[in-house]
Parts: sequence; structure tokens; C-alpha cells
Amino acid sequence: MSVSIYYTCTREYVLTESEQQAITAIVQRYDQDFEGKDRAESFTVYKFDSSRSTEIFAGATKLSMTDQIEDLLNDLFHWLKCLTEIRRKVDGGEWHVHLDDIDAVWDDELGWKMPEN
Repeated sequence: MSVSIYYTCTREYVLTESEQQAITAIVQRYDQDFEGKDRAESFTVYKFDSSRSTEIFAGATKLSMTDQIEDLLNDLFHWLKCLTEIRRKVDGGEWHVHLDDIDAVWDDELGWKMPEN
């Protein structure tokens, strides 16, 4: 059984060139630094801007297929940190990040995190 983290951002206007470049650089850095490369997917973006929709950013990344909960949590926290940096580079927008059926919580100080209960 696999678990995936899903992410979307919607807003009324498209990503700026500077936002697109920042997102690309963040994703490349996090993919390069990802310790789970040999057991899990890299960060996947399905939609990166669109002039036909208010959804400007969307994707999903399958987490490690492992019995080691520590590996799964490390991968999850790695990608939540990546999404935190991306959100901080995108001006405005309505974000939704979730792990299958569990919504991540946005904290202005800490960024994306999983609910405590």
C-alpha cells in the first residue's frame, strides 16, 4: 500500500516569471537533497501555471513503500518543508495540502505540518 501527499494552489491570476523560477529552483534543490531517492518518487508537479484555470500549481508525490515508519515520516517532512518554501514564494492563493485523506495544517511561523490529533 502506498501513501501520497497531494498539493494544489488556486488564485485568480497566473504565476509570475519570478515565482515560476523560484518554484523550479526549490523543487530541484529538494529533489537533489532527497535522501529517499532510492525508495520513493521525487517531487511531482502536474500543473505549473495555467491561463485557462484558477489552479496555478498542483501535484502529488508518492511516499516510500517501506515498513520503516521513520523513513516514511522523513520523506513526508522533507516534502512538507519543500511545499512550505514554495508557498512562501507564491504571492497569495488558496492552498490545499493533504496526505491521502488527512489535511496538512498551515502555520504562519512553522509552515506545513500534519495535525497533532
